[in-house]
Amino acid sequence: MTLASPLIDAARGIRREVDRTQLRARKGIKLIAERPPPRTAVTPKDEVWSLGKARLWRYRNPDVRHRPPLMLFLGLIGDSAIFDLHPGNSWDETLVAAGFDVFLFDWGRPEAAEGDHTLETYLDGYLIHAVDAVCRIASSDDVAMGAYCMGAMMALILVGSRDDVPASRLVLFTPPCDFAQGIPLARIFRERRLTPSDSIDEMTGLVPADAVRAMFRLRQPTSDLVQYVTLWENLWRDDYVGPHRAINHWAWNHRAIADPAFRQLIHDYVQGNALIGGTAALGGRPVRLERIMAPTLLVVADQDELVPPASSEPLPTMLGSKDVEVLRVPGGHAGALMGSAAAKVTMPGVIAWLEHHEAPAAA
Repeated sequence: MTLASPLIDAARGIRREVDRTQLRARKGIKLIAERPPPRTAVTPKDEVWSLGKARLWRYRNPDVRHRPPLMLFLGLIGDSAIFDLHPGNSWDETLVAAGFDVFLFDWGRPEAAEGDHTLETYLDGYLIHAVDAVCRIASSDDVAMGAYCMGAMMALILVGSRDDVPASRLVLFTPPCDFAQGIPLARIFRERRLTPSDSIDEMTGLVPADAVRAMFRLRQPTSDLVQYVTLWENLWRDDYVGPHRAINHWAWNHRAIADPAFRQLIHDYVQGNALIGGTAALGGRPVRLERIMAPTLLVVADQDELVPPASSEPLPTMLGSKDVEVLRVPGGHAGALMGSAAAKVTMPGVIAWLEHHEAPAAA
């Protein structure tokens, strides 16, 4: 009996893997033949403002219970679909259900006409006006900002350089601050193995999306292979393929970036470490992080391979706010916003913090 049991278990395991292999084959053939686009950004919303390529959406919510309105955005090279990645794995869907008035700001995809854009163009020319639009549309005196990665750094630069930004709460997801702390992509430029000029398309004045994608592949050259191996291993699971394709679509759906803005980011912040050194400026105005007095939540991923925790950790002592909390979440850079860790730790933690810091009802 004791000898037969392991043999039976082994036989069942082999049979189960054979069945899964057959399912993988059938689903893989269907996936290759049909190639349906992944479902992303499906939470109902309406475009409420635009300026140039930039767009602002408001998510439909007949039951808003919290104020101020929440404005989400990320940096210049990513797709804002990360906030609404897949049904059941969506920040916008979850925040709307929790009673928040949610807005999503997107920089748009630049073309040659935007090849002269600087950080001042994006922050003083687009973002500040989008913030004003949120206040006007939501009939609010202020907004809460939720910004991811480069977007979080851009929020710090804007709010730290102006006194007229009505951002009364900040949620900063994996914000890069100290670029000397082992950021792999930054190291390529800090060590001068790659220069901004190497990446510029002189015909358009842009760093093309393919060049941006190649920079991330330099950081992790086997990532495409790993993605396909992981997909193959789980192709038999109906609950895996859809979310996986959505995540993979987002992860490699990079955008071009204007030459002047790219050079500023690399020269001033990556190589010059301007936030740490106190030399950052926007439109001739110094960026002073100590002037940021809004309550702030920093979301830091323990195994972040792109923005190591050490890059974000100086911020609590650099901000002027006395109300700064750090939410540490398991997993990597993208895992802080999507997947099981986000659903179990990040989303509940952020929502609880926002509810604790909501505006009085009289507002």
